Amino acid sequence: MPLTILTKCLKDCLTENDGVSYCPFRIAGMALAGSGIPTFIWGAVHTVLVTGALDYVAFATGFGGMLTGLTVLCAGIALKAKTDTPAPEDE
Repeated sequence: MPLTILTKCLKDCLTENDGVSYCPFRIAGMALAGSGIPTFIWGAVHTVLVTGALDYVAFATGFGGMLTGLTVLCAGIALKAKTDTPAPEDE
């Protein structure tokens, strides 16, 4: 049951308003965010393990940049969704 909910949510996030055709911008954005955020977190953890210290200002700046990029991506997808052709009405 939870897996079907997750797959439906991912399909809704990645497809156009018709629910069938996949949007390349959404797929690319999901791939960049899905790989960029864990890579950033891994880099921060690796730095702490190697140096033994965490630079809070650098971490906050980098994390803020990642969240800003994710926010811009979400805003662009929302704007694109509003300009897409409307989904056909079920009769």
